[in-house]
Amino acid sequence: MNTPLKFIHEKRPDFRFARSDYRAHYEDLVARIPPAIVRDGRIIVSLVAVALVLACIAIPLMPRKYSAEALIYPNLISREQEKVVALANVDGAALVTGEARLIRSDAILRAVAKRLGQDPKASTPRSWATRGLDWFRAAFLPETRNQSPFDRTVAMLRNKVVVTNDTRSYLISLSFTASSADEAAQVVNAFVTEYLRDKIRQRGLNKVNSAEAELRQQLAVYGEKHPKTLHAVAELDAERASLKAAMNLQDGDKVEVANDQSVKLAVPNHTPTSPKGLVILGLSLLSALLAGIGLAIWRDRRETERKYTASRPPTRRAPRQVRPRPARYLDNPQEGDREEVANDQSVKRAVPDHLGYQPHSQ
Repeated sequence: MNTPLKFIHEKRPDFRFARSDYRAHYEDLVARIPPAIVRDGRIIVSLVAVALVLACIAIPLMPRKYSAEALIYPNLISREQEKVVALANVDGAALVTGEARLIRSDAILRAVAKRLGQDPKASTPRSWATRGLDWFRAAFLPETRNQSPFDRTVAMLRNKVVVTNDTRSYLISLSFTASSADEAAQVVNAFVTEYLRDKIRQRGLNKVNSAEAELRQQLAVYGEKHPKTLHAVAELDAERASLKAAMNLQDGDKVEVANDQSVKLAVPNHTPTSPKGLVILGLSLLSALLAGIGLAIWRDRRETERKYTASRPPTRRAPRQVRPRPARYLDNPQEGDREEVANDQSVKRAVPDHLGYQPHSQ
């Protein structure tokens, strides 16, 4: 019968380990930082001065960037029939989001590139280095390859033009950053112009379709010679002429866009948006201070370790003494090895088990 174990609570061992005093170590480390900074103050001041000088040299050499912004108020209602009519039975926020996607579409981007003077059919001569680079980009970086300068312009516009739509105020904002204030305003206004021209073409196409439907109805009711039929033919011709004029590029479309109340064209802003001198100087000063303080702490720790090493007495390890073998084992070295192993306290020799091992029966 198994005897229950009894524990003596008064004599139970204490397994708690002694905790290291890390707080004193870190307090001593923090206390050594101000003296180290004061001692190496010249180095810190020198680093700050060098960083500020480099920042003052780099800021004038950085290219200036100018930003321009235009605003578009999408028309959610129609006043063409002398009354207010909703354009769609959908949420206004969804309609504004769709208009923003229309501005970012490839059709608008290509139209803007044409308006900026790029020719889709233009090609530039390529050297062997350019052809090799094109082959590398086509093989390993296919998403970055552009076939022509026109495609590069379209890709640049797609990456740099920022279209933001506010679903609460039903407002679309277009912004572009360039190296010139006039160029930034020109690109943004080109987007606005092409957007309005696309809306004008869409309205003109709808009017042409309505005029054709009206003409078919008049022909079916009155015939070809009736005055109402002739009036419908004249309206159809006028709508087609208006659509053709909207499809072609005109010099006077800028005036029409400027007179449109649903857009606010961009005005050249000659105040550069980058580089930001105060930010660059502040980051340079902060980085130089941190580098100087880190260098001062490192020098202090190195000096402390050097003093600690110099104050400690050199420790020498006693040479290992090899006991010579007795003369009786010179003729039989194997017997001497067995005796040394038997006398070694760190080795337990195996003892043969003559009883044998038998597994317990289940």
